[in-house]
Amino acid sequence: MKWGLLLLFAVFMAAADEEPTSAKPAPLLKLTSLEWPPYTGADLEGQGEVTLLLRTLLTELGYQLQVDFLPWPAAVAKVRHGKEGHLGYFPEYPLTDPDYLLSVAIGYSELGLIEQRDNPLLLTDVRQLSTLRFGVVQDYLNMVKLDALIATGELKPLISQSDRDNVLKVLNGELDTAVIDNRVLQYLLQYDGQIKRKAADSLQFSQSLKEHKSLHLVLKNTPQNVELMKKINQKVRLYKTRFFSPSLK
Repeated sequence: MKWGLLLLFAVFMAAADEEPTSAKPAPLLKLTSLEWPPYTGADLEGQGEVTLLLRTLLTELGYQLQVDFLPWPAAVAKVRHGKEGHLGYFPEYPLTDPDYLLSVAIGYSELGLIEQRDNPLLLTDVRQLSTLRFGVVQDYLNMVKLDALIATGELKPLISQSDRDNVLKVLNGELDTAVIDNRVLQYLLQYDGQIKRKAADSLQFSQSLKEHKSLHLVLKNTPQNVELMKKINQKVRLYKTRFFSPSLK
């Protein structure tokens, strides 16, 4: 069973057990996120499995959660500017920034490449991408070695605004490959009507150059948020202890 399905089971069980504790309105906590199904999305059930987890544990901590879904650069910028009271954003890959606090893992991502089923990439070194037209999404983090080579200019990707754009470009022959999360690709292949019609089982997730990453909630680094993050981390660890086997943590 996939980690995400177990996560949903844990959240629904926790929500079912919850009792109202006060008639006083709970304080509102505002976060930003992006359309990144199945993890997050305004129109997904529960607004995505990671949103559902956060909403449930924050309810238990006495908060209402408001999530504003934006393109990723805008989601991050809105928190950084802080003009509308957003305290953080999710889901983020591991990062080190003294201005932000990073939660314990609230999900997991298998990051890699799209390839044609009848023409697998068979790459053994990220530098081999220099011979291919490859895409990344604007302001997304990619595989660590890939990002390092992009930063030095050794590799030059084509920039898109979304994973969906990249999948369509691979389908249309505009790209040879693109960086994508495996579950995001599977979701698009199954549920996006345009991609499903065009793909016809022609695309797959490559076994080349894969990297596993954890997903996190990011809050602005303030004394108040330090205390809130401690409580959130305790709740996440509790869910893992109660519902996940060690091999799935």
